[in-house]
Amino acid sequence: MSGAPFLSSGGAVVAWIVKRLSRGGPAIGCALGTALLLAASVLCATSALARNAVILNSEDDPVSVIDTATYKEVSRSYIGRAPHHLMPTPDGKYLIVAAAGGNQLIFIDRDSRQVAFRREASDPYQVGFSPDTKWFVATSLRLDRIDIYDGREYRLVHRLPAPRTPSHIGFSPDSSTAYVTLQGSNSLMAIDLASGKPAWVAPVGLQPAGVLVRPSGNVLVANMGSDHIAEVDPKDGKVLRRIQTGRGAHNFLLSPDGKVLYVSNRVAGSVAALDAETLTVTAVFPAPGGPDDMAFSLDGQELWVTGRWRAAVNVIDRAAGTLKATIPVGRSPHGIFVW
Repeated sequence: MSGAPFLSSGGAVVAWIVKRLSRGGPAIGCALGTALLLAASVLCATSALARNAVILNSEDDPVSVIDTATYKEVSRSYIGRAPHHLMPTPDGKYLIVAAAGGNQLIFIDRDSRQVAFRREASDPYQVGFSPDTKWFVATSLRLDRIDIYDGREYRLVHRLPAPRTPSHIGFSPDSSTAYVTLQGSNSLMAIDLASGKPAWVAPVGLQPAGVLVRPSGNVLVANMGSDHIAEVDPKDGKVLRRIQTGRGAHNFLLSPDGKVLYVSNRVAGSVAALDAETLTVTAVFPAPGGPDDMAFSLDGQELWVTGRWRAAVNVIDRAAGTLKATIPVGRSPHGIFVW
């Protein structure tokens, strides 16, 4: 449904269909007018209750919207060049889409699900807020640098070089430090946010990607060029232990109750479930097509996983560990958000 209203399902999509059909002349309009008006009234009444998954198709630019009840793509619309990651603002009012190729942060109103405004940003690839929301950090994977903004005004405060290929971001529990993986240097960088200067850079494994900071402060890094995650000492970057999860370990997602940690294994085509306390692998689920970013359904029963190599999204039943659905989307789907 290319060209349909952005992040919409229901009444807005019906309105778009009516507009398209009107180009076919009065005969089509008369024949289908009653049915479309009835559909519009039903969909408009229920659109506020619609539950959708938003998928960023990073290679061909459009954003896919999936109805999570039917597992069907309901719209696909252009928003900006090379959108990779997205996240809500701390106040919950907006969804930020980082469009690296378009050098923009795009703010989506979460009530209307329409673009509210845009801010210029240099090659924002991955983005994140510190826990106290004082800082907003964006990695520029293509330009080998990291930008640190004021988290309330989005004003650039610090810019530092980060060779090479800065990727994912994590924050210390006290909001003093950001941890950024350097995929091209096989390293993790710790950055003092107040000064904008590196505290240390340490080797952690081949092609590190995802970062997750544990309640203890220890840092987990997914080594995509290998088959494991590494637990790192936040004081100096020393690797404390390595836990095998599967080839191409890429990203993390913690369950809503904090008990299960999921790791996407891009090369293995799987998602590993770990005990969040012990980091013991308890199960491995199939997720074909280069699994990348993950999100939970609103009821927490499903795990939604983007497949970068398959132009699809996989839906996994968390209790059964089975693949419930595979939904075609655009090329190289990356970031995902369910609302």
